[in-house]
Order: sequence, then C-alpha cells, then structure tokens
Amino acid sequence: MREKNLFKITSYYLFCICFIALSGCSDDLEEELKGQLSESSISTESDAVALIDGIYNGFLDGGWGYYASGVLARATDGITDVFVLNDTKYRNLETYNWTDEDIVSDLWASIYTVVDRANWAVLLIEGIDESAFSDVTKEELLAEAKFLRGLAYYDLTGLFGDVPLKLEPTKSDEVGLARTAVETVYEQIEADFEYAATYLPGRSYTPGKASKGAAYGFLAKTQLRQLKWAEAGVNIDNLIALGDYNLFTESNFLELFYESNVLDDEFIFSIMSLGESYSTASNHHLKFFTPWGYDTGWATVGLPVNIYNEIETGDERNEVYFEEYPYLYGGATKNAIDDFGFAINRKFGSYNRDVTAPGTGYVAYQNYGISKMGVPVLRYSDVLLLKAEIENELNGPSTEAYNAINQVRNRSGLPNLTEGLSADAFRTAVLKERAIELAGEGQRKDDLIRQGVFVSTLNQYAQEQGYSVTITEDYQLMPIPRTELDLNPNMEPNPSNNF
Repeated sequence: MREKNLFKITSYYLFCICFIALSGCSDDLEEELKGQLSESSISTESDAVALIDGIYNGFLDGGWGYYASGVLARATDGITDVFVLNDTKYRNLETYNWTDEDIVSDLWASIYTVVDRANWAVLLIEGIDESAFSDVTKEELLAEAKFLRGLAYYDLTGLFGDVPLKLEPTKSDEVGLARTAVETVYEQIEADFEYAATYLPGRSYTPGKASKGAAYGFLAKTQLRQLKWAEAGVNIDNLIALGDYNLFTESNFLELFYESNVLDDEFIFSIMSLGESYSTASNHHLKFFTPWGYDTGWATVGLPVNIYNEIETGDERNEVYFEEYPYLYGGATKNAIDDFGFAINRKFGSYNRDVTAPGTGYVAYQNYGISKMGVPVLRYSDVLLLKAEIENELNGPSTEAYNAINQVRNRSGLPNLTEGLSADAFRTAVLKERAIELAGEGQRKDDLIRQGVFVSTLNQYAQEQGYSVTITEDYQLMPIPRTELDLNPNMEPNPSNNF
C-alpha cells in the first residue's frame, strides 16, 4: 500500500481536526505539541470526539468518493442485475471497466484512510485518562471507533476478499503488508462489532452515528457472509428486540428517501451529508442516480427490465422505478426503456431534495450536489428481509419467516406472500423482494453470493441482455489496484486483475 502518502495525509488531517478542537479550549497549548499526535497532545473528551468525527467524515471522502456519489454502489450493485449505469466506465457486465483506477484505486485508498483514522482514534483515546470524560464514556467512544473500523473492513472484504489487516496507525517507515486471509479479517470485524454492541447505546437518534442496533446488524451481516445462519439470527433478533426501529409508513415509499425524512426510524445507519456547501463534503450522491433530462442528474441509473417487470401491481415501490418520465426541457413525456433500455431508479434523485433545494421547477435542481440527503447503509426493511431469509434457512418458511417478509410487502401496499411455499420458493421470493426493495443500496452482490446463485443469476441476466460475457466466481471480487501491486512487492492480485 501507499503507506507513506497515507501516513502523511492521515496525520495532517487528524492534526487539523485535533488542532481545531484543541484551539477552542481555555488551556494554553505548548507550541511543540500542536504538530504531534500522541497521548500527551490528545488529552480531553473534546479531543476524543474530534478524532471520532474525523473517522465519520472519511466515509464521504469529501462528498465525491466511497459512499458518496454512488461510488460504492457502482462497485457492488453495479456488477449485478439490479443496477445499470449508462456511462462509458460502468455500462454493464460486458463492458464494465474492471481495471479502471478511478473505481478500485480511489475506493481502496479511501477505505484504508478510514481504517487508519480509526486506528489512530483507538490508540489515542485509550491513552486519555478516564477522568477526562463526562458527557460520554471512554468505552463508548472506543466502541464508535471500532464500529467504524469494522464497517470499513466489511466493505474492503466485500470488494476485494483478502486484504491487509492493520490494527495500528500507519508508520512512515512501514513496509508494504501482504494480504490477510479473509477468514482472519472476519474474526477482527466480528470482534469490533461485538465490542460496539456491548458499549454503544441502544439507539442513536442520528442515523449517521454508530449504535448498538447498527452493531448487531453488521455483526449479523458479517456472519451471513460466512454462512453462520444461527449466529446471524441471534444478532438480527437482538436488533429487532431493541424496539427502536420501524418501517416508514408516513407516506409513499419514495418519500422515505426525501431529505426531510433523513432521521426516520427506518434508517439504522446512514452516511450523513456534512452540510450544504458544494466543496465541503455535501452529499453529491443524488447527482449520480438520474439522467440530466429528468432532473439534471449526471448519470443514468436504472433497474433492468427483467426485474422491473416483476414489480407487482399496486406496489408503491413502482414510484421509485419508472419507465415514463417528463422530459425536463419542453415537458414531453419520454420512455426510459425506449431511451436507455431500463427503468429509471430515482431513489436518490434531485427531486427528493425537498429541504436544500431553493425555489421550484428547474431552479430548484440546478444547484448541483448540495444536499442533506443521507446514504442508507442499513435499513429496517433490510433487517426484516434478512430475518425472513435466516428463518427459512434454519427452519423452512415458518410463521416467523412469513411475518418478517409480509411486514415489508404490506408497507409497500402488497398483500401477504402466498403461504405453503417450499423452502426454495420462499428463498426465491425473499431474493426478489430484496432486489426491488434495496436496488442501488449495495446489497445485491452479497445476496447472490450468500445464496450460491451469483454465477447462475448473472449468466442468465447476461444472456437476456445479449451480452457475450460468461460470468464466473472470479467476478465476485474487484481487482487489486494497479498502484498497490506496483508499489507493494507483498501484494498479490485477484483473478479479476486479468479481465
């Protein structure tokens, strides 16, 4: 890895955060401490909170990377059958640019920056005396840092498989690390989430903050990647038993994603916009999910026709995925399937920006990228559908399994799922429900891999679309960035490096 550059960038960033926090304190600071990160220079609760804030900020990567701007979605859902992005880099499975450094290199660097910030926070907060904490406990702040580190490694392993496991801050003289077996990394991820579940509060009323519920959820997701169905079921049940989360039922499904509903109880964990300034990590996510002719978006993202046609009559989610749309210039109605070959996904479109958008009509949407919208990472509907899936794997399509999936269906205006299904038929029904419910939120690839249908589903999809590509298990992981392979003699490639 590019350890030296990463060390310099991270140290400078953390120093700036700490200096801002420290400069507001009444105590005078010795000049020599301002440029150092050490137990002696980081000593107060506000210092610790500033370190945690720095980790959170890394998930937006200035508003343009990692979870922002659709980057992670392009690298996960983007290689599946629920997400088509009509541009030159990420067009479809056949023309997907697997070696494009704009995806893999930037994601790798962004995620490891978060890891390094979390490692610094753990090290420095552990060195602060217990007596310095009053509004929040030391254990709770450490739990936040470990939760965020666990999430970063959860994302890394999902993208790349085996990755270097780092649990200490990067040092300037550090030699490039070899990849760690994914099973070992999962052990650490589980340990971080277990610590978080122990010490974090049961509910954060800001969905962008780590919480006990979020820790249970991601602990379960990590276990599901390893097919630990029973253990995952315990943690999903622990999350549900908190009683802190509900499905959004105030209005139609599309409005769940409006800026004004960013704090809704359905969002267990989100990556929150940092503000309304174009240049300071506002959430530019919304500009990368809809076409210019619809709402001045910067990309044309859609739901492929085969899944769009499976949306049942009366399903409110049909308002998110639609084929006819009013063309912004001139008002003529256009057909997305005729124009683009897929239905538009407007889950994160500019029209959902009902708080920061000034004025009406075109004026309201021309201020690109300024938004208070969050990027949902874990929603309660996701949890309920996982509950249904887990129960089916352990006990078949039981009453509990039906109850869980029917809550999601009923919220969307659909009747209960037909009873008496076989375990296989119920499994297929859950996968379909998750595809429609969660498209564009980065869940589909894990779903297909977990159920062992990644290769078969995507080959069928490729055949239906007329693609000449043949999908194998090698497509499950992104290539290791070329810069990492060039600079780190201990780094090994993935099979997808040869695509």
